[in-house]
Amino acid sequence: MTRSRVANVLESAADLLGAGGWDPHLNSVMGAIDRAAGFVPGKSSRDAEATSLAAWDALCQYLGGVSPRDWETHDGLTQAEVLDALRAASEEVTVC
Repeated sequence: MTRSRVANVLESAADLLGAGGWDPHLNSVMGAIDRAAGFVPGKSSRDAEATSLAAWDALCQYLGGVSPRDWETHDGLTQAEVLDALRAASEEVTVC
């Protein structure tokens, strides 16, 4: 797994949520990251799982150590903010 792969997963997750509509309970950030990485629990390669976890960690780092799950379920968060955070985390991964 490379930084560019992790960045691409974050960007693809933003695209998926933009197309399908973000909902923290029905179409979550973690679900979009898993889909973008090609990770299906119990059925995917270790690389897909590692990439999904690395993308999750990169988003957590971008959010200042806040769990993305906690962040995406707080009141008032908009889809635009979610997509912006995923894209910014992707950019951050590529410049580190």
